[in-house]
Amino acid sequence: MIIEGLGFPEALRWRDGALWFSDMFRSRVVRWVPGSEPVTVLDAASGGPTVPGGLGWLPDGPDGRGDLLVVDCEQRRVLRVHGGAVSVHADLAPLITHSANDMHVDADGTAWVGGYGFDPEHDEPVPSPLVRVDADGATSATASVFVFPNGCERDATGTLLVAETFADRVSLMSRDNAVTQRARFEPGSGPDGLSIAPDGTVYVALAFAGALARLTPLEQGPDAPAQLVHRAEPLADGPGAGPLGIYDCAVHPDGRRIAVAMASLDEALAERVDTGRIVLLDLPLPALP
Repeated sequence: MIIEGLGFPEALRWRDGALWFSDMFRSRVVRWVPGSEPVTVLDAASGGPTVPGGLGWLPDGPDGRGDLLVVDCEQRRVLRVHGGAVSVHADLAPLITHSANDMHVDADGTAWVGGYGFDPEHDEPVPSPLVRVDADGATSATASVFVFPNGCERDATGTLLVAETFADRVSLMSRDNAVTQRARFEPGSGPDGLSIAPDGTVYVALAFAGALARLTPLEQGPDAPAQLVHRAEPLADGPGAGPLGIYDCAVHPDGRRIAVAMASLDEALAERVDTGRIVLLDLPLPALP
């Protein structure tokens, strides 16, 4: 199953049987129930960001489901959507100097937001922090130890896994903010989004390699090498022809499927042409030769 005609799909999240995602280059947040047409739930015209990033939800309240949180990448803030009304939940600008990016939201409403930390087009990579946003919108920052912190998710032990795109690694951050390395990838792989299956298997979207990698559960051996399990096929023709990157992934809560987001490796092309797509793959996936 596949959705085509997207700009740059990112921040994939399963919720109540639907896949939510940000179409970053088309300024919209989308909800898709497999088998039906995708629905735009927030766009720039309705108060959403010009470039939406990470998604998450505050805890459910007595009046219903928890409010949607959306990273406004360019303005460096987190927006809150309540009953269709959009407000600023947290201003990140005092803590980060470049674009905000992806986000994980804990069950208690605490959000962890990554950012670029530098200009990839002109600067050498430098470490930057994750920004912690409490449920009431208060902000603080971790130590600047992550090189382009991107997709992040908390595992069953309470450890936060963080993909560092320009360091080609996934790191672990404990509850007390101690950071250790979990896995390394080939130089230039570009780990972007990640997702943890119910059995503890970690799937990592390798943006620049155009591949999906699998890490075995931590208790089976932290030094086990990553296995590649899927590659994006290039677009053969048309205005968007060329190689695709894999930018995010999300394992379905039942552990039997994974959604994989891809778009042109040429981001300037992806801004102009709808090369973006999301495919649903059955799990488990065999390792590629």
